[in-house]
Amino acid sequence: MDSSPVVHSQRSSTRDQVTTREWNDLPSELLPSIADRLGIIELLRFRGVCKDWNFASSTASAEIEALPNRDPWFLLYGENNNSQCTLVTESGKQYIITIPEMDGATCLASSQGWLLVYREGLIFFFCPFSRARIDLPVPTKFPPMGISDHVAVFSTPPTSQDCVVCIICRTNKTDDLELYVIHRGATSWTKHKLNSFPNKIECAAYHNGVFYYFDNTDLMVCFSIKDRSISLGKVRYVKSSNERCIPLRFISNVEKEDMKKRLDLELGDVSTCGTTVSCLNADKMVPYENRANAKGGGTRRSKGVWFQPRFHQIDKMLSW
Repeated sequence: MDSSPVVHSQRSSTRDQVTTREWNDLPSELLPSIADRLGIIELLRFRGVCKDWNFASSTASAEIEALPNRDPWFLLYGENNNSQCTLVTESGKQYIITIPEMDGATCLASSQGWLLVYREGLIFFFCPFSRARIDLPVPTKFPPMGISDHVAVFSTPPTSQDCVVCIICRTNKTDDLELYVIHRGATSWTKHKLNSFPNKIECAAYHNGVFYYFDNTDLMVCFSIKDRSISLGKVRYVKSSNERCIPLRFISNVEKEDMKKRLDLELGDVSTCGTTVSCLNADKMVPYENRANAKGGGTRRSKGVWFQPRFHQIDKMLSW
């Protein structure tokens, strides 16, 4: 935000007589009200003006960017082995931002503005705008990111007491799937196994106590939190609004192509973490695209994540 002085007209017999006030002289009681009305990009600029403005915006949320049926934003990270990221908004506008936490990281899940991130042996929830972070315990014998497909889902935001995280992955030697599950407040993960499921997981979602993982053949892996059980199912598409169904839908090919065109980026060999977009009737699932080469697990590749832009802030004492 421009920090040049504001010019106010004054009643005077001298036409050119003016008085100036610095931006940081604005009445402090007005600042929170201004911050609450800003979009996320403007809010970030607002917070960078000075310490007083940063403090005044401590409760701002910029929820206007997260209204239902809005297309997600995109964050391209992992380029050039540094923390510089490319942010692409819903309208296609691009910004270069520095996020140290994304250097060497891999996004496992994205929902409601929170990212579930794996970095240097650690797993944590992260909000890229506010840089709020909540660390989770690391599963024992967790398969390395370079040789496995990892898709994760969490039931509710990590600030909720009933938040549950479920990560599904595959080892390099078998067609078996492993599920790692942890509840908010727990200090360790529980491990579950599904034998012989060779298909690639492309979408994931949560609804009413069950985690759903979908492949590209309309098969799904279901994990019930209550029963702690894994089952297989077949996707059945409803033909009428009167039919009972899970309020989820896959993104169409047309929508997918429109989203990629909006990026105007050379994605190439980019692994992309999908998300679930909040919608009024049925939440929309954006697929994962894992293009990493298992043999090149040690190389640094560009990665991307679709996410809903929200500005989450948490108590500094908050922990998992």
